[in-house]
Amino acid sequence: MAEGAEYAELTAVEIEEKKLRMQNSLLASRGNKEAGISVRLIAAGRWGFAAGPAASKTAVRKLVKAALEGARVSPPPAFPVGLSTIIPAQGSWTGPCAIDPFAIPDSQLADILSAADRAMDIEGIGQRLGSLHFRREHKCYVNSEGSSNRQVFTLSGGGICALSFGEGEIQQRSWPSPGGSYCGRGYEYIEELALPGHGRQVAQEAVALTKSPPCPQEALDLVLTGSLLASQVHYTLGYRLQLGTLGAVHPRQAPRLRLSSPAVTIHADAALPGGAGSFGFDSEGAKAQSFPLMEKGRIVSFLSGRETAAAVGRFSSGSMRSGSWLNPPVPWMTNIILQPGTCSLSELAGGIERGLMLDTPRSFGVSPSLRGFAAQAELGWMIEDGVITHMVKNPFYRGNSKAFWSGCDAAASVAHQKNLGLMDKGIAVGHLVVPVRIRGVRVGESR
Repeated sequence: MAEGAEYAELTAVEIEEKKLRMQNSLLASRGNKEAGISVRLIAAGRWGFAAGPAASKTAVRKLVKAALEGARVSPPPAFPVGLSTIIPAQGSWTGPCAIDPFAIPDSQLADILSAADRAMDIEGIGQRLGSLHFRREHKCYVNSEGSSNRQVFTLSGGGICALSFGEGEIQQRSWPSPGGSYCGRGYEYIEELALPGHGRQVAQEAVALTKSPPCPQEALDLVLTGSLLASQVHYTLGYRLQLGTLGAVHPRQAPRLRLSSPAVTIHADAALPGGAGSFGFDSEGAKAQSFPLMEKGRIVSFLSGRETAAAVGRFSSGSMRSGSWLNPPVPWMTNIILQPGTCSLSELAGGIERGLMLDTPRSFGVSPSLRGFAAQAELGWMIEDGVITHMVKNPFYRGNSKAFWSGCDAAASVAHQKNLGLMDKGIAVGHLVVPVRIRGVRVGESR
């Protein structure tokens, strides 16, 4: 243990990354390799943290010294740092990777983007974008309580976007979302995304949006699908269940607070095979866990680390994560699973007299308190008397998160389930979602 520290942990990371981006047939690519070590410790009841490109024992000692100094100069906490008890764990974990993306020639990757670019190249499209992103991370961890592990992560992501420039407006359509989608697997996930196969439809819808009527200004029932739904779950439910996040629900409130209707049940699963947020051990050495977060609208657990769990008399849920070895870990989402219902997509729409089906976020924001949100979808389909009729542009909705989710009365069956991954503050989170129906939401055209 570092001299003078009550607890210490060391994480060594090696990262290899490859990014390709194509804009209107022009390709840009770059690769990156980096390695570093971070030291996190508790001294005098305070946290200390230091990180750097350490390559020798002398450099590691300097990092330990810097972390100790950081703890000593930090303002004294109201209460000394306390950690919940965990059983020391040792082991190794490697994420699934059937096809190594780093073994695929750049020319082959460029061909995928070129094919998607050609598919989007139709009259009315002013800008075509496509991207691929691969990341491999080797991580070694050890702490002063006897935990140690080695892990290998492979992350693959990609997406396309077409922009149509109409009279005084820009409309866009993306697949599967504006920032692409990620999965904790290899190149096989890019093959499944089938970017070239979606290019023509994405482009045609972008052009059609410039000629579509605006979203009506009224209270409508909504069907949320795909990446828009993943964002809705992420920002208005997931954030509120991360202990230590500003605006998150306090466990004392949980017994009397319902975040949604009984139609909504969500689980966290860090062990989901191929999930964007999957791992074997979290950033504190705790084993990956699978557990319910909400059951029929009621909070039953939280995403926590050892410190935030101890502060409320709980055990860590193994959810400490970090976007970089340069940053200390925080409680964060892993893979969030929205439990399926029994409806087909046509049954969700069939139960609506007047409403909208929305997919793909163009923008999504939450208030600092996490209680309010505002969202714009790329596209909306009007539903009239249970039938999907025509496209509308610029669908915008906002509201109180609790009130919004309290209007959920049905979820689609597992046959409609999609596995999507988004990147938030450098941390990949997996979302396994099914379409849901929300009653009585005020919508309108964004301005």
